[in-house]
Amino acid sequence: MDRKTIEWDQGWHNIQNAITKLKRILEEKPEQPFSSEEYIELYTTIYNMCKQKPPHDYSQQLYDKYREAFEEYITSTVRNIDAYPIF
Repeated sequence: MDRKTIEWDQGWHNIQNAITKLKRILEEKPEQPFSSEEYIELYTTIYNMCKQKPPHDYSQQLYDKYREAFEEYITSTVRNIDAYPIF
């Protein structure tokens, strides 16, 4: 069974949308939780992008971009910590 190749731009766009949704959930903004279907689709996209044959094996690029996205989020959240009162 041949799987359709997931190109970088298409796959990363879908992953970015999921990251944006997760940020909104973490920030308690109006957002529905991930459905089982969304989670499975995201997991499958990432898995397939990592298991494709070169030059379409995007595992290192995914690792780098995912890390960059969350480092950026964490840095901006810590920088703006006063905007989220604890008490």
